[in-house]
Amino acid sequence: MKSAILALVLLAMPLAPALAAETYSDPKALVQAIYDGYRPGAPHGDPTVHYSARLKGIAQLAEENAHFTKTAGSELDPVADPTFNPFLPDASALLFDLSVGEPARLDGRAVVTVTYHNFDQPRLLAISLVEEDGSWKVDDVASMGSDVPWLLSWALAADPYAM
Repeated sequence: MKSAILALVLLAMPLAPALAAETYSDPKALVQAIYDGYRPGAPHGDPTVHYSARLKGIAQLAEENAHFTKTAGSELDPVADPTFNPFLPDASALLFDLSVGEPARLDGRAVVTVTYHNFDQPRLLAISLVEEDGSWKVDDVASMGSDVPWLLSWALAADPYAM
């Protein structure tokens, strides 16, 4: 029995630095780490791992509503797919001119702007962050530089253009 426990501990030890790397004490460091995952050849991860508890709850509710409602145009049908990637909302990616702004902070909250070009399309995002348990998490994302601006939490909950 002791051998099995020792083997599990030894197997889990290499994972400890990876788990520690998932905590960010600076909002800009979190946003920079998110976009580091979109470098050529970098493995694309699940964007929801960086979500706050509030945003994870909204995404989970959108996913549950999507399973209950399959009728197109239903008010319960989420506009955005719950698996939608707000950090890079395009189907294919070739990022250049990436710029992560300095965070504006206020009482455990922060906003970081991100600009980039994907192919020839300019993007402007405002990423709202909140400090949870000593680590920064993404609380919402707003796209302000596209033809159709969106706010992630609102797009997951309801169609803002149908109101």
